[in-house]
Amino acid sequence: MPPDELLKRDEAYFRRLDEFDDNYYWHASLMDGAIPICHEGCALRIWLVVTGAQAGHLWQDGRSDRTGVKPLRLLNGGAATFSLWYDEWLEEALREARLPR
Repeated sequence: MPPDELLKRDEAYFRRLDEFDDNYYWHASLMDGAIPICHEGCALRIWLVVTGAQAGHLWQDGRSDRTGVKPLRLLNGGAATFSLWYDEWLEEALREARLPR
C-alpha cells in the first residue's frame, strides 16, 4: 500500500501503486489451491494448502494487517501441518481448561 504522504507529492504515482496493490495483493488467485480453516478476527485467516508441494501445510494470511501471506510456524519454529497445528491448539485449549478460574 502506498504511503499517504506520496499522495501529496505525486498523486498519479500513488494511484498507480494503489491500483497495483488492489490487483495483486488482494487478488483471489493468490490463495488458489488452499482453503481457509480458521478465522482469527479482522479478516486474518489460516489457510490449509490442498494442492501442490505445500499440500497439508498451513499458511497465515495477514493481508488485512499488511503483513502478507507466510507459512505458519509451530511454537517450536517448525512448519505447521494440519495435524501438528491441531495437536498444538488442542493441548493449549486443554491446558487453559484446567486452569483455576
